[in-house]
Order: sequence, then structure tokens, then C-alpha cells
Amino acid sequence: MKFRYLATALLAAFASHAATAQESFKIGAVYALTGPIAPYGVPQQKALQMKADEINARGGLKGRKVEVLFYDTEGNGNKAVQLARKAIETDKVDIIIGPSSTGESLAVSPIVNAAKVPMITHSGSQSVVDPATPYVFQTAQYDRVSIPVVLKEYQRLGYKKVALLSSTDGFGQSGLAIYKEMAPKYGITIINEQFDRQDTDMTAQVLRARQSDADVMMVWSTFPAPAIILRNAKAMGYAKPIYNSYAMAAQDFLKQAGATADNTFVMSAAMLLPTALAADHPNKAVITKSYDAYMARYKEAPNPSAQHAMDAMEIVEAAAKKISGTIDRQSLRDAIETTELLGANGFFKFSPTNHGVSDINPPIVFLKVVNNTFTAQK
Repeated sequence: MKFRYLATALLAAFASHAATAQESFKIGAVYALTGPIAPYGVPQQKALQMKADEINARGGLKGRKVEVLFYDTEGNGNKAVQLARKAIETDKVDIIIGPSSTGESLAVSPIVNAAKVPMITHSGSQSVVDPATPYVFQTAQYDRVSIPVVLKEYQRLGYKKVALLSSTDGFGQSGLAIYKEMAPKYGITIINEQFDRQDTDMTAQVLRARQSDADVMMVWSTFPAPAIILRNAKAMGYAKPIYNSYAMAAQDFLKQAGATADNTFVMSAAMLLPTALAADHPNKAVITKSYDAYMARYKEAPNPSAQHAMDAMEIVEAAAKKISGTIDRQSLRDAIETTELLGANGFFKFSPTNHGVSDINPPIVFLKVVNNTFTAQK
């Protein structure tokens, strides 16, 4: 009788332990791990896993182990939708982190809102979170935050006319709309040329930019078009300064552009070169700590895409600490919406009408490419 009682108790304890062990906190990381925008997704994957391991080393989220399930979208919006549905409906994730790009994020947003699953995207466009929708949040320094920084810099340098070469996708179109809206406030005229980011030659657009007699060229596109534009510009002897958006703040840009990137400029989140950020900037310590942790683990420097994932995990952990009861999709969403956090991308103060990073003093720097290396712009 005693043996039977003991066996029953042991089985119950084992079952209880097994059930607890299975109750992991599941993250569906919907990233472009292959394809043309893998330079964004791969660093995000590494950073997310690093942060998940750090949280687990501290005991998880309220005792629940963080489990990250990675899904490769290949940078394709349709595939991102399919994989987000799988993560939500089949794998029962608690939250979606990603996608890596604007187009994918716009495609997935209606899915998570309908399913009532929170998502923290890494899109670089305002259009994903403005207007705010209930379940979609964003970590990247998106265009409405960064473009005023560019225009102020151009104003400081005395540039009056900008040749903006922008892609026809969601990222390019969102940026174009904001440049057109904001440029007049800085006394700047925008001359626009457009292209498909998968085009293999933009000589015609570069030629028209040169003929416009603009003071400077800004290329507003994700991979792979910007490197091709630089090659086209060099071939025709384009002599004016060329800037690229934060989408090219990555070592892969230097690899693709090669020598044609030399003496061009990139606006970037400070994670790419933390020493370029002023020592007294409020985000300096957070950025340096995250940069050092990534370097120590992977023996390579992170590009700014990595910090989008780092901030997402910091937000999830901060939100989870605020939940008094069970962490589920709804309680997590509600907690995220009231979270305040100093992150690598800037200051986050979420509210029902604000699901993105603050535009106050964003940690953005301007870098010059010298000998195929990013250096602080003097």
C-alpha cells in the first residue's frame, strides 16, 4: 500500500515537473536569414539568441525558459505571412519578433492584429506603427525619427538641393513621403529618382541626379541596389557627395560596394561604431554594453540590425516583470504598451498611440567610408 502511494506520488511529481518544463515562453523570430536582406536578419538572429540565453541564465521570464523558434522568410512578404501563421497557429508562440523589413512587416501586421498576438518588428518605416495598431510595436530608428537628423546635417553643411534616389518598395516610398514633407522646413529642395531595389543598373537615375545639379545625393533603399548605384556613379565620374541611409549601416554594404564606397557617407545607428557617439549621450552606455557583449560572444562587431533584436528582448523582459499574473499574449501586449526603456535605438515610452522609439535625441551618427572601413565623420 505504501509502495503504491509512493509510486503514485512520484508519478504525479514527475508529471508536474514535466508539465512545468514544457511551459516555455515561446518567441517566433520571423527573420530574413537568407536572400538579399539576410545582412539584416542574420545579426538579428544572433542578437536575439544571445539575449534569450542571458535571460535564461537569470532564471527565465518569471521562471519560464525562453525558447526562440526561428523562421526564415528569405525577405519575402508572402513567406513571412505563411511563417507568422505557422508560428501563431501551430507552434503557439507567445510573441512574434521581426520581421526584418518594412514590406514583410506591413504584410504580417494584419495577421498578428487579427490573432491578437503581440509583435515587435524591426522595420525602418513609420508606416508600420503610425497609426498605432493594437498588437504591433517597433524597435528600429524608423524614417520619421532619422530623416530630421539628416536634414539638420545637410542644413549645417549648406546643402540646398538633394537628389534623393529612393526604391519603389515600402521602405523607399515611406522615406520619400517624409523627405517631401519635412525638407521645406529646412530650406531644402528634393529632386527624386526611383528604382526597384532589385534592378541591376541605375545609370539613368544617377545621370539625371547629376544633371539636376543637386548639392548631394542620398540613396534611400535596402539591399542590394545601393552598391550598384555607387558603381554606376563611379563609372560616370559623379563628383558630388553621396550618402546612404541607415539601411546600409552594415559590413555587407562594404563587401558589396568594395572600393566604390570609399569617400561616401552612411547615416547609422551608433551601434555600428559606438566611439562615434558623443561620450555624454544618454544612450552611450547601453550601446557600448550591448556592442561589447555581442563582440565577446561572436568575435565580430554587430551591425545596427542586431540592436533592434536586443531592444526587443529588453522590452519583452521589462514588460514581463510588470505582469502580476500569468504571462500570456494579452497580458504581454498590455504590459509592453506601458513600458518605458532606455535602449540602444533610443528612448522607448510606449502608449496606446505610440508604438515606436522616441524622436528625442536619437543616437544616430554619420560615418565616412575610408579604405573600405567605417570611420567617424569629421
